[in-house]
Amino acid sequence: MSFDYQNMRSGTAESSSDAQFAQAVLEGLLRVPKRLPSWLIYDDLGSEIFTEITQLPGYHPAQCEIEIFQRHKQAISDLLSKTAFRVIELGAGDGEKTQILLEHLIQNRLTFEYVPIDISEGAVKNLVAALESRYSQSNMSVLGIAADYFDGLSQISSNSSVRNIVLFLGSTIGNMELPVAEQFVRKLGESLNAGDYVMIGFDLMKDPKTLYAAYNDSTGVFERFNLHLLDILNQKLGANFLKEHFVQQGSYNPRTHAVESHIYSTREQVVLIKALGKEFSFDAWEAIQAEHSYKYTHAEIELLAEKSGYQVVTHLSDVHANFVDSVWEVKP
Repeated sequence: MSFDYQNMRSGTAESSSDAQFAQAVLEGLLRVPKRLPSWLIYDDLGSEIFTEITQLPGYHPAQCEIEIFQRHKQAISDLLSKTAFRVIELGAGDGEKTQILLEHLIQNRLTFEYVPIDISEGAVKNLVAALESRYSQSNMSVLGIAADYFDGLSQISSNSSVRNIVLFLGSTIGNMELPVAEQFVRKLGESLNAGDYVMIGFDLMKDPKTLYAAYNDSTGVFERFNLHLLDILNQKLGANFLKEHFVQQGSYNPRTHAVESHIYSTREQVVLIKALGKEFSFDAWEAIQAEHSYKYTHAEIELLAEKSGYQVVTHLSDVHANFVDSVWEVKP
């Protein structure tokens, strides 16, 4: 079986991505209060630091999803094994959780293709190499794609005889505000065939103390992750942020139903961003919101599916019902 890699983050596509990055920073820092989208953090190093976060004992989304795959891998396999199928993963990272499912499918001698798509070229290359070293004698083919999600999906054959299941895990959808999440899943469904599946990870609403502990680890990995955003702005846009003049904290906001991480300026300061040709002033303890992780209820998940053109197939949950991977089918 083949183990291939495709990089779409070059030439015109990369220039377009760089322009989108700069525009997002400009718009975000001109907002009151300042707010930058979390996707800006995910360069190769940002993806590596986030992998560290998923391995923290108190970070429940990753631990819950590992449990979900272990508990429900046969149920997922039963959905897929009746026809030729392809597993597509958006934001695959190191693929740790998904490998639980892949190994189960391989052990059941199923023939299929796995397509991990990630914005990080390094993450995709490393994942394809790791899978090839481990599963080269299996019935699984792998095509890793370094690209934005929909650019990557556009490269995949739309053969309707192959049923796709698209994995969008890790509560990544929680980083989107509700109207944006609806737009995203609707566009995702339009990129697929009727009868294809999507499996989306949702962190459920729970005790705010549990949420606070999950996003404020004592080892400082979350702070390192969020402050890495300043390094990226320095590198990509010629900014002169000094990380030692900023701190980070995450907290649950009952108004937005989201955990929000803020980067706080510890002093009054002015930052120059050369690529934007602008200076940005910060008051002492002024914040930039750098992350937004919305917490869902089951009712909200089902409403989102219905409004976006899907039929809910099943909800797969951990034993404590802290998290759910919801499986939807694309309607005709």
